[in-house]
Amino acid sequence: MFRRPRPEDINEPSEFTRSERAGSAVAHATPLLIGVPLVFITPLVGGNLFMALVPCPIVAYVISRSFRRRQSAWGAFQAMQAAIVQLILLALVFSTVLLGEGGPAQAANIIFVLACLLFLYVLWGAWDTAWGYDFRYIFISNFVDRITAANLLRNELRRQRRETVNRREPRDPPPQPPAER
Repeated sequence: MFRRPRPEDINEPSEFTRSERAGSAVAHATPLLIGVPLVFITPLVGGNLFMALVPCPIVAYVISRSFRRRQSAWGAFQAMQAAIVQLILLALVFSTVLLGEGGPAQAANIIFVLACLLFLYVLWGAWDTAWGYDFRYIFISNFVDRITAANLLRNELRRQRRETVNRREPRDPPPQPPAER
């Protein structure tokens, strides 16, 4: 049976650090790590399934911002992908909740199955990034790649502007008014 080689099995060291791999895996797995426990807690406080998944894309986005501040392109890209896919998952769950309350039952069931499949896809992303593989979601990875590149470029331009301002020679002091006699 074919087994995908792990990064450790290959003689080359992984190009991604452990913190990048762990942070990316957590960003992808927030529906499992945060959402699933909240699914059991929110009914106790009067919430619904939709409210349990609200923090997930927020946490993934915060992880993306953290990687972006450290100039880690791969970590920022993976976490941003996770945030966008989790927003889609959140929209699917919200649609299921709305349709389940009074809409056609078949539509709610179909959307629920799509949400479950997307949840499994997100976990696949968590697994791959934890092992150091470059995971790219179908349909959104190119879009997120452009966003991440633009954000990292913007930070680089800011840094260059700050260095340019700091390197300038001090300007001549402003002219002093003539001394009165």
